[in-house]
Amino acid sequence: MTMPRTTALTALMAALALPAMAQQRDLTLFTDASDPAPKAAFEQLVKGFEEENPDVKVTVNTFDHEGYKTAIRNFLTADSPDLANWYAGNRMAPFVNAGQFTDVSDVWEENGLKESLAPALSSMTIDDKQWGVPYTYYQWGIYYNKDVYKQAGVEVPKTWDDFIANCEKFKEVGVDCLTTGTKALWPAAGIFDYLNLRTNGYDFHMQLTNGEIPWTDDRVRKVFAEWA
Repeated sequence: MTMPRTTALTALMAALALPAMAQQRDLTLFTDASDPAPKAAFEQLVKGFEEENPDVKVTVNTFDHEGYKTAIRNFLTADSPDLANWYAGNRMAPFVNAGQFTDVSDVWEENGLKESLAPALSSMTIDDKQWGVPYTYYQWGIYYNKDVYKQAGVEVPKTWDDFIANCEKFKEVGVDCLTTGTKALWPAAGIFDYLNLRTNGYDFHMQLTNGEIPWTDDRVRKVFAEWA
């Protein structure tokens, strides 16, 4: 049985680790980097890579974000590319368990990535093997409006209790304490992730998202109580 070629490697960093080929070969990358800035960045990477590796022709197929979430379930089975981007942690586990991602532990070892990308190692590791290489990151932050804080006469909170007390002050001046966009559902889920990680810790969070702990667990109920 031939192992699928697809790996969770998302940048052409992975391709840089491939041995030089004597004959022309094609390298196919599927990505949802459809926004203008990341798309331009990928195009620049591809151009630079092809200049350094004239024996490799890179084909990039770009999908919109939401469409990609459905498409990846199909193309990994029917016509898997060499490289595809996807999410780390428990989001990649089903594809790893189905044998649709390739073990790239050797890439980590040969390029010293366990040291240089140490903070991301755990999220790329399943069964003590690495199944992808991170190419970017972004923080899920909660921002505050300095003008509104001044209007309410409060300081930036340093503790949870300070934060809750500030919310009461915001209500008095007619301002919502928190707001987030939920046209897509994942931003709301991100708030739960934040609260659960802080309330119950990383190990519990991973066990919960892996289905090892029921969502009716009292510790989960505690998170929703904090959210309320």
